[in-house]
Amino acid sequence: MRRTKIVATLGPSSLKLISQLSKFVDVFRVNFAHGDENSRREYVRLIREEAPDSSILIDLPGPKLRVGDIGRMELKRGQEVLFSPKGGITVEDPVFYSSVKEGSVILISDGLIRIKVTNVSEDEVRGVVLDEGVLTSRKGINIPDLNLRSGLTQRDLELLEEAISLKADYVGLSFVLSAEDVRKAKERIKGRAWVVSKIEKRQAVENLKQIILESDAVMVARGDLGVEIGLENLPYVQRKIISTSKTLGRPVILATQVLESMVLNPMPWRAEVIDVANSVYQGVDAIMLSDETASGSYPLEAVRYLHRIITSSEDKVRSTRPTPSGPDDAVASASLALAETSKSKLIVVHTRSGLTALRVSRLRPRSPILCLTPDPEVARRLRLCWGITTVVVKGPSSLDEMVSLAVEHCRRLGVKGSVVIVAGDPSTEPGRTDFIKLHNLDEEKGLKSTKKI
Repeated sequence: MRRTKIVATLGPSSLKLISQLSKFVDVFRVNFAHGDENSRREYVRLIREEAPDSSILIDLPGPKLRVGDIGRMELKRGQEVLFSPKGGITVEDPVFYSSVKEGSVILISDGLIRIKVTNVSEDEVRGVVLDEGVLTSRKGINIPDLNLRSGLTQRDLELLEEAISLKADYVGLSFVLSAEDVRKAKERIKGRAWVVSKIEKRQAVENLKQIILESDAVMVARGDLGVEIGLENLPYVQRKIISTSKTLGRPVILATQVLESMVLNPMPWRAEVIDVANSVYQGVDAIMLSDETASGSYPLEAVRYLHRIITSSEDKVRSTRPTPSGPDDAVASASLALAETSKSKLIVVHTRSGLTALRVSRLRPRSPILCLTPDPEVARRLRLCWGITTVVVKGPSSLDEMVSLAVEHCRRLGVKGSVVIVAGDPSTEPGRTDFIKLHNLDEEKGLKSTKKI
């Protein structure tokens, strides 16, 4: 079983391949920065119909400055260019004209094109091309020294309501700056989806721990983040985001230029393969493909290659033993130790809120995790998390019923030998982890070889 999950962005290249992609894809991403309400609704409908077992991440655009519909422009070094709402390189957002200053450097298309500002007026910006390239419509604009007050725009709040109406499993917040941005979104969502905070601004790195604690999951959005902090600093910051997320018990997704060469080629570059493997070694929960599946020429091949790279790398992932922050974490850690000592084939987790499964998952056990939950929404959200396979079951009313349920599903799967069962007592409030049991499935009734902690 592959334990690191795959997220794939849906787009024109993959619309007719959803069913085939779903054999490898755990979560489909719909980017609300593009399209209109009808097209976005159609994307979600197709996923629900053709990949009913996959979850859906809806990504909000955030305060992203973008080039307008300009077609294709070839920019040469030393060329003078004009930014305006009506001509030249069109930019409609007034924030752009109020933010840039003479001498500022504008970075476009993930920093591939650099333009130095020479003159600024109310609705025009003039500059000189420093690094040339081909510019196409809707490419992102970065101004590294730009400080925003909030990463959540009024447009985001409107799209957030649309995402909730479409029953998104996760909502991605772009350009999060502080924990306050996350809290504001969660107040609107009211527990109806997980909030995924995308770390792609310098301010977010400075407020990293507080943002992660407030979030349900985190994304290392390497495109804009690399432009913001400098590419030479990106490897260290990536490791920091991943390790902090794991320590705090939040799922973490790696994104941007994962297999970028496969947008045009049927095979990845060697450096990309090594990058994916290193990310798996670092312990990410999921890896996301963007242009590779949204607009690339080889979406299915890209997903298959990512699957192959992950599966060949996962046996190098080490279990982790973070210091427990309370009794619930201590019980989860004990389940890992018990599974390793008993050489258990499976860790069976029963959870109502999903927290017990998350506590076990973040330890990266070598044994697969089978998660039983009575809540279909919890089951869908946990599909993002490392090592977890979810099954929706009828909620037991007692510990004995819960153990019987776990044993029943293990036998259905043909599991033999010992398994570890870890859960919260069904008679207590959800969110607790206070029960472990070692059960030998080879015993006829499992009584003589059963130990309860």
